[in-house]
Amino acid sequence: MRIFTKKLPHPDLPAEEKAQLLQNAEYQELMVESPFMYLTLDLPTAPLYKDEKEQLIIPQVPLFSILAKFNGATEKEYKTYKENFLKRFQLTRLPPYLIFCIKRFTKNNFFVEKNPTIVNFPIT
Repeated sequence: MRIFTKKLPHPDLPAEEKAQLLQNAEYQELMVESPFMYLTLDLPTAPLYKDEKEQLIIPQVPLFSILAKFNGATEKEYKTYKENFLKRFQLTRLPPYLIFCIKRFTKNNFFVEKNPTIVNFPIT
């Protein structure tokens, strides 16, 4: 797997300082090749509202849309406590078997919440 990482400047900086920082080598895109054992797939957030019959909507998402994270073009922002990064993932070759880890649980200050989204797998 190829992992492309680009550091982002702080969003509160003025535009001219951002442009100057983007010229530094620290803020250029870095490519790393890394082996993997499993792929972690992120589910979209569950909707907060009910449908017109006042019943909860259980969303469905196709497997290919959550696998788009690894197509090499889709970028995702990762935040740490002091820095932000933009990452892209590209699969160079597939192993004989793939293990998917679907992240259903999110943790906040009070409790752990489960995302009930249904993942549709293609039959053929």
